[in-house]
Amino acid sequence: MEEHNWLQKELRGAADGEIPAEADLAIAQGVQRAKALQRRNRTSLTAAASFFLLITVFAALIHVSPAFASAIRQIPGMEIFVRILSTQDKGLARAFDNEFFQPINISRTQNGETVTLNGIIADESRIVVFYSWGNAPTAPKHGPEVKLRPADGSQLPALTSYQHSPVPAEPVSSGSDYLDAMLAEGAPMPDDFIFEARLEGDDGPVMQIPLKLDRELFMNRVETIPIGKSVVIQGQTVTFNEAKLYPTRVLLDVSYEESNTKQLFGLRDIHLVTEKGERLTSWSTSNVSENKKIMTFESSYFTRPKELYVEGSLVTALDKDQLTVTLDAANKQILSPDNRLQLLKLTDLGDSYAVSLKLSGLESSWDNMSYTTWSDWKDANGNTVEVSNRTSSRTFGEDPESSASLESFMIPKKDNGGVLTTTLQEWPNPLREPYRIRIK
Repeated sequence: MEEHNWLQKELRGAADGEIPAEADLAIAQGVQRAKALQRRNRTSLTAAASFFLLITVFAALIHVSPAFASAIRQIPGMEIFVRILSTQDKGLARAFDNEFFQPINISRTQNGETVTLNGIIADESRIVVFYSWGNAPTAPKHGPEVKLRPADGSQLPALTSYQHSPVPAEPVSSGSDYLDAMLAEGAPMPDDFIFEARLEGDDGPVMQIPLKLDRELFMNRVETIPIGKSVVIQGQTVTFNEAKLYPTRVLLDVSYEESNTKQLFGLRDIHLVTEKGERLTSWSTSNVSENKKIMTFESSYFTRPKELYVEGSLVTALDKDQLTVTLDAANKQILSPDNRLQLLKLTDLGDSYAVSLKLSGLESSWDNMSYTTWSDWKDANGNTVEVSNRTSSRTFGEDPESSASLESFMIPKKDNGGVLTTTLQEWPNPLREPYRIRIK
């Protein structure tokens, strides 16, 4: 199993000491999960597969604090989260340690299958719902499809993920997991929710469990820190505007100066560090605009650091006059900022083109992304051309610069002369210069 061997190798390079047997099993389980998800078309190839694989392995490497374990193991179905959260998300682990947890313990049973809402952790910016499930012994299945929605029927403006805990390669009759919803910046947190669950193969109505947030426990906890400091990286200015410290995460408001000669894409190795040297990892970046980003980090809320710094040394960027990629389908040519982007194959399918691209020369020492570098493709008249069947994957070579990112998609044929353009949203061109500023 190539995926299994590769992930073992990557983890041994990152972990302190040998990988325990349970982690090795979790790798295999994660690979099976990724393959199952791909078959079910629930997400797009490598990015999602890597996410589930790494979360699975992290769960198997956890060492639990006695206080955390003692408190949570008293709640049925919660022991798995002790193992997951204390390494995967130090902020949530500390929330448990500080009794920042609302037990619910409400179950719904249907056709011999039970789903239990164990409890929640929340603040103004994030809600995490812990649940467990059990099937009739004669009908082993995978875990349920779950959803969290406001009780008033509105949509929750949030990035939601689930399926974080290790899953056996074969179906089982019970398990535990959690749903994680990170609200868009500034979106209000509702008071009342409906947690919905449907177990695989259950043709009955969706099981629903109402929940009401303990606002006295969870709300009005944010600490806002004005920053207003800038750093210059190879002549390009980045400004850190403010930080918001929530119990469950840290949000860092970052902007790029419009006068920069290059378009900045990502602060790749950015992290927060306390005066004691504890490093808080960056999870994600959301785009407010082309030059304004909101970055999410692990929370330091419950450790109350006296000092907090933002550090890094690498940003990806490209000259602003080199952001356009042109695809000439009629002549099977592509024009890009440099020759690392190649048109591997273009097939005329009659009413559409099947396109395969390769971005080579990637340095795996700092860059493990699978690139989907395009936004919308446009025709010569500026009309958006719909792209379908988009996939991306990543190859890793022995040489640090021999890795590549592969992308394929289909575009319809229209009366556009066969020439399409797109604007780059990311490009693996690093600018390196260390920076460190104190934000608290």
